[in-house]
Amino acid sequence: MMSRQSTVWVALPILLVTGCVPMSQFAEVRDDRDALDQDLETLTQQVEALRLAVAEKDGQAREDARSMEALAADTARCGTALRRCGARNAELEALNAMLTEELERKRSASGAEQAALLSELQRIRADLQFQEDSLLALERDLRDREARVAELTRMLEAQKSAGEALKAKLNDALFAFRNRGLEVEERDGKVYVRLASKLLFASGSTAIDPEGRDALIGLARAIEGEAGFEIVVEGHTDDVAFNSPTSPKNNWELSVLRSTAVVDVLTANSALDPAQLTAAGRSEFHPRDPEDRNRNRRIEVVLSPKLDGLYDLLEE
Repeated sequence: MMSRQSTVWVALPILLVTGCVPMSQFAEVRDDRDALDQDLETLTQQVEALRLAVAEKDGQAREDARSMEALAADTARCGTALRRCGARNAELEALNAMLTEELERKRSASGAEQAALLSELQRIRADLQFQEDSLLALERDLRDREARVAELTRMLEAQKSAGEALKAKLNDALFAFRNRGLEVEERDGKVYVRLASKLLFASGSTAIDPEGRDALIGLARAIEGEAGFEIVVEGHTDDVAFNSPTSPKNNWELSVLRSTAVVDVLTANSALDPAQLTAAGRSEFHPRDPEDRNRNRRIEVVLSPKLDGLYDLLEE
């Protein structure tokens, strides 16, 4: 379907011929269009850089999860070593008691036998002391590791609880739009707000409809106090390819321009910190349902808990 912008550019030459529009006015419109194209190219490059940054952060989050799993496994190994040392300590104490008793029985034996027995007893006592010192060190290390694992677990549970609370809050705030193309989902500590394209945009357009604007304003005001979350606005299209000489030229540009239009509404109608927001276009390459193009045309607002404290604890 031809967009309003395409219709304008097709009609301009006709107006120049039939309506005698001055060439200077035509040149101004053309210059404005060229400037918009340059701005769009710059914006696309910025969005791509942001997409790479988001991908890098997701990779870092996965690496931190693997580090936590390794830490838990190492803690389990330390616990096993502690139990083995405890068993060895008990064996040495039993052997010490046996040798002490044997020494008492043989006090009347030869001096050489007594000296050898005393030397063996001293060696065992030294070994016992070493094992006790090692056991204490392992106990301290195990307590430290258990404390770190407990803190990591507490932080992850707190983030999960915060995500669940935010989901409930958004469900209440956006209840009026639930049957009009809006969904809220919490998964792995992140909250996803999905808005169907039909709620926000006309086909092929980047201009937000009044009903969609109301939904975005409600969303913005519900999350403006959530400083502990990073917010990524993702534009998604279907897989119907198109090429246009005017903006948007293809699905990539359409997804990018729609996400930035949503960011504009969110920031203009709330106290949201722009530093929390990232606008990203994902075109047609992350469909929800390959068999249903309507579900694939959407905006996803992804709220992810900030993990700075978790990273600091893993680095200790």
